[in-house]
Amino acid sequence: MKVRRDIASIPRRSAKETWDTIVNLVTGAGSVDASTLREAASVMQSLITDEHPAKVPIVVKGSGNRLVIYLSYGEDAMDADLSVDPLTWNPTAGDWSMTAPSDATDVEWMNGTLKTRAPRIRVHDVAAPAGGDDEDSATKSADLTFNWGALK
Repeated sequence: MKVRRDIASIPRRSAKETWDTIVNLVTGAGSVDASTLREAASVMQSLITDEHPAKVPIVVKGSGNRLVIYLSYGEDAMDADLSVDPLTWNPTAGDWSMTAPSDATDVEWMNGTLKTRAPRIRVHDVAAPAGGDDEDSATKSADLTFNWGALK
């Protein structure tokens, strides 16, 4: 099952505050490699600033449900509540991974940096979500076409 959380970002929160909010959301007692989330801060703050997580989510897979995190920016962020509903499980309690969208030109250097600092986190081209897992159902249905002539 997929669970969604929406988090107000820039200008309501700085990129650092947004990343800290995400880290607090996905970690708790029993988190494995929680320190790598803090070590990934500079890369993650950079991609948060690029505003791609407004359309393509940051995805956490691991213990329990798949978590998709969308960020809001600008007026949407200003209208949003700063509170984030807590999770009923800890997605980083076991074997977990995270993917996040970025510009194609930044993917290589970001993944190179994350490989040494936070190997559980991968960045993908915003135009090509990682393995299709990050697409929401609206995007998937937009790719579906019908040949109405074949129905006659």
